[in-house]
Amino acid sequence: MPHIDFFIFFRLVLEIVVGIYATAVTLQSVYGWYVYLQGGDRYLSMIRRYLLVHGLRVRFKTFWGDVVVSILLSVALVILWHAHTVLAEGVVLQNAGRIIQPH
Repeated sequence: MPHIDFFIFFRLVLEIVVGIYATAVTLQSVYGWYVYLQGGDRYLSMIRRYLLVHGLRVRFKTFWGDVVVSILLSVALVILWHAHTVLAEGVVLQNAGRIIQPH
């Protein structure tokens, strides 16, 4: 009978569900804004122009701090993910050693 770790199984299922949900919600939001801003109304063209001008005026000096924080959080995520895989492999190897070498 195979040994199933329900916590790892639950986490894997949760990652899949949350990942699909976040992707679907993001794509729906982007599509909604795209459809909304495609209107031919005078006010919508002003909103498009306003968004374009402010998008071009973003000051990278003030924006750079947020970019650095995002990069550092991504690095921390990768380190934690790697640590989890190392721990998971260690548990598997430890269990394999017990099976191969009986006491």
